[in-house]
Amino acid sequence: MAKAVKRHPFQRDWRRDLLIAALISMLLAMALLLYTFGLPRDFIFRLFNAFFGIFILITGTAFVIVPSVNWVFMRFSGKRPKNAKAVPKVAAPKRNLPKKSPEF
Repeated sequence: MAKAVKRHPFQRDWRRDLLIAALISMLLAMALLLYTFGLPRDFIFRLFNAFFGIFILITGTAFVIVPSVNWVFMRFSGKRPKNAKAVPKVAAPKRNLPKKSPEF
């Protein structure tokens, strides 16, 4: 069985996440409008406006605010993410200096 390559949490398919956020926004907007107003004449226009507003709020929070706060916290706290590998220390190159003979 081939070993699966682990990716960083921020290296993911953003199109899939946007599609999920759009679906959630559409369902939430439809539920909100149908519960509040029923089926008025301008339902499609109101649905578009509600969808757009909710979509902006969800995507702004999930894709901009949360990763930004996470980045700022990691940057200034000095902590590493759990799945980040430690950076190996590189030893300074040894110089080939001539050996000194002991002086008496």
